[in-house]
Amino acid sequence: MTINRETILNAIVSDLGIENYILAIWLEGSDGTKTLDEYSDIDLVCYTKEGCIDAAFTRLDACMHRLGKVDIAYEETGRPTNNRYKVYHLQESSDSLLVDVTIQSESVPVLFINEDKTVVPVILIDKTGIVKYQNVDHTTHHSQLQSQLIRAQGIYSQRNRAVKYTKRGLFLESLIYYHKFVVNPLVDVLRIIYTPFQADSFLVHASRDFPVEVVLTLEKLYGVRTVEDIVDRIELIDKLFRNAVAEAHVMLLQSKESENLADTNP
Repeated sequence: MTINRETILNAIVSDLGIENYILAIWLEGSDGTKTLDEYSDIDLVCYTKEGCIDAAFTRLDACMHRLGKVDIAYEETGRPTNNRYKVYHLQESSDSLLVDVTIQSESVPVLFINEDKTVVPVILIDKTGIVKYQNVDHTTHHSQLQSQLIRAQGIYSQRNRAVKYTKRGLFLESLIYYHKFVVNPLVDVLRIIYTPFQADSFLVHASRDFPVEVVLTLEKLYGVRTVEDIVDRIELIDKLFRNAVAEAHVMLLQSKESENLADTNP
């Protein structure tokens, strides 16, 4: 029998929700953005009292094993002890139905940004009003975007790391440096222009977030197969990057001026 997302969610919520150390459970990802389809995974966040994350994972592990045969149970290493992440998959569920679970404790603040429509919680349990929203801090946000723009320019200034490997005729080395020092920083600048509240998303949901013409251009830029392709794309990106940086500068300047005007006219 196939195990579907509703069965998994109902089991987790009913099992973990009865524990007094579980303060809140909510969904993010495609559930929050209302882009759910047959290939969507489950992005679940559990919020616990301090010092109870181990107990929560023990309970969750047992719940998943009761549901069916667990063929993936991978916990990401190197994360803080108060903000852990684990991926599950049940053999009896569809191949794409991964269960991505983040368990956080009270020392991790929970604040969602009203202006950010890509991270929207769907609350399943909230016993004490954990989930809260706030408006973006425009000064901080502007500073973050400015830093991202400066970083992208700094990385792009090293584009000759890719160029020299094209001159050597080495495709793999050209490819990795082409991505790192040429096309990837272009994406970071485009994010500032088109999705300033998701500026760090890189290519995640790029096909959804960027205009069609930008998506088609990026597909062409990433679709290189030879050294000659890379040489051609670098020449094209030089112009695209200059134009994008100029546009981002204007956008940031205008947003700063609007911010200053708002401060003088409360």
